[in-house]
Amino acid sequence: MGKKSHFIVILLLLVLKGNAVIVETTANLNVYYPEYSKIDLVCGKMPKAAQKDVEFCCEAAFTGELLDEFKHSNIADNHICNGVMKKGYSCKANTGGFVWGKGKWKFMRKADYPSEANGYNMGFCQILIIKDGSARPIGAKMKNNKNIYRALCEKDGKLCIIESKKKMTYEFFVKCLSDYKVTHALYLDMGYGWNYAWYRDKKGNVVVLHPESKMAPSYKFRTNWITFYK
Repeated sequence: MGKKSHFIVILLLLVLKGNAVIVETTANLNVYYPEYSKIDLVCGKMPKAAQKDVEFCCEAAFTGELLDEFKHSNIADNHICNGVMKKGYSCKANTGGFVWGKGKWKFMRKADYPSEANGYNMGFCQILIIKDGSARPIGAKMKNNKNIYRALCEKDGKLCIIESKKKMTYEFFVKCLSDYKVTHALYLDMGYGWNYAWYRDKKGNVVVLHPESKMAPSYKFRTNWITFYK
């Protein structure tokens, strides 16, 4: 191997090793900024930590029923996986959506969610929390619900996953997102059995979020994960 080729190999290794999830914190939030080249919605089986090209993965769309076998029709609303539109069940709770393809993403109202993949690599529907910097109306039944919440967000032109540090009301979580000045925010499925997630730090080590959820009876029923790749 020539000196030039050797240098290129070393440079590529440094670039790959440099990819990581950058973590920021506020008084009430943990914020995760993946450094990625691709996003997908993985369905059926959660990415394993052995997949070295995965930077971050967590639950995305709602799951309808606790089924022993995976079906795309058990994911809330139509969703795009690896460039293919899949038909899910109709979910009235969903008010928004997210798509990504060719290095670009878009947050939108559910009414604007595409009926075909149209070149997008991935996409899913969820509750729209914030659009264009303005918080969406919060239903009376949901605002006082206490939980650890998680959302896919855009902040200063970057995608991030934001999670509350502790249990709080949904209304307060939305306020925390607004105070953090996110432009867009879309709910991500949580709850016992669905909150398990993991990411890679700067050293490439796997950091697990909510590992206790692995013991939840509902752990095996999860259906889909938003996944960021190096």
